[in-house]
Amino acid sequence: MLIGISLGPGDPDLMTFKAAAALKKCSKVFVPGEMAAELARPYCRPELMSFPMIEDAEELEKIWRKNAETVAGFAAANTAGFACIGDVNTFSTFSHLRRMVRQSHPEIEMETIPGVGVVPALASRFDAALERSFQVSDGSPVDAIIRIKVTRPRKLAEELRLQGFQDFILGTRLCTPEEEIVRGEMPEKSDYFSVLLARRR
Repeated sequence: MLIGISLGPGDPDLMTFKAAAALKKCSKVFVPGEMAAELARPYCRPELMSFPMIEDAEELEKIWRKNAETVAGFAAANTAGFACIGDVNTFSTFSHLRRMVRQSHPEIEMETIPGVGVVPALASRFDAALERSFQVSDGSPVDAIIRIKVTRPRKLAEELRLQGFQDFILGTRLCTPEEEIVRGEMPEKSDYFSVLLARRR
């Protein structure tokens, strides 16, 4: 099993209890850099992996593939963790690693633990209330839209299809005992505490 563990923005007090527990229970925890290693050390003995910032796409692919095989080789028979700064599902090293592990080792079970990412961290440190819609980008083309408070998911999905979005996932009361996740065909109505992820194929 492979667990993606979010370490938060850098303050040890902003790591979640669930992340700390996962670091303790994993037989081995891999990290992509010293900052992540420092946050993880109170709970485990992290193993540093090299992910150099280079522009040679072919060489970078080789490094990613090698690291993915190392992690997969351990996760196939044990509980392995991969811990990243911020949130492991948002502009994260883990996202690339997970994609490669799924391609070559689809039998390995994976899960992720969410954490405090860059958006809530900057809102707090900048003293900036984000009360209206905003865009987050690393400069790449926008291929996903997230909408919150989705009470009419079917109507919204129809509107987004006209903009080129084809894949939809609806989540209601996420991370609670009442959590519901719907993929594909959207219901007509949903709870106020619902979010919709729309993606281009």
